[in-house]
Amino acid sequence: MSMIEVINRRTWKNPLSVRYYRIHSGYVDEGEREVFEILRALPKRPRVLDIGVGGGRTTALFDEIADDYVGIDYTPEMVDLARANHPGLTFRNMDARDLGAFADASFDVAMFSFNGIDSVDHAGRLDVLREVSRVLAPGGLFVFSTFHSEWEGFRNRRYRRTILSANPFKIAARLVWYGLGMIRARRNRRHEHRGETHAILRHFAHDYGIMVHATTPAAIRSELSQAGFDAEVRIFDENGRPIDETSPLDHIQYFHVVCRKPAV
Repeated sequence: MSMIEVINRRTWKNPLSVRYYRIHSGYVDEGEREVFEILRALPKRPRVLDIGVGGGRTTALFDEIADDYVGIDYTPEMVDLARANHPGLTFRNMDARDLGAFADASFDVAMFSFNGIDSVDHAGRLDVLREVSRVLAPGGLFVFSTFHSEWEGFRNRRYRRTILSANPFKIAARLVWYGLGMIRARRNRRHEHRGETHAILRHFAHDYGIMVHATTPAAIRSELSQAGFDAEVRIFDENGRPIDETSPLDHIQYFHVVCRKPAV
């Protein structure tokens, strides 16, 4: 298991993380809303594979879209939470790098939201893309979000603001977590690296509790092509604006991506 995965799995299992995903609902931003508008415009209700489902935030968003729905997550605690939040629906403890439980062409739409695909290393990411391509039917859509390696925040190392409160216990707790976050940030620095097409970087979320795979639009298109997806790839920023070769990118933390498996 890679170090990025060891670090991230530890955070996802943390009771505070589970609590966060228990109460998290709705769209994360306008970019995700735009992606769901594309899915709503499909000519028929799709069979959906929702990857990295967490507590089931996107499950509710698929309610009026999906004909059939399966949610998966590699963290057992998250699967239990999703089942509790959405009884009667199908959730499995499964790793997206190995979707062998599903036959070829089992789904019309696969989603990996909230930059979940960035929780594994580069080799694992390529495995995810190949497996998703395999389980999608011809003409099926894969939608996901992914961090931008050239985002200014990765270079400036912005940390989230301390939450002010009149409650001294909350202030004390926040200061403790801030301190722990700084320790994690320093400890995990040695695991960072930048390559030609991608980077593994610390992120301030969960008080520097995660490390993420980050990339660029050009690399995204290349990886998708190698995994068997169509050459036409739609990329949006957090505000739902389309990204092209002329778009300024340094302020964009992550992208929303919509790609299609070629039709037969």
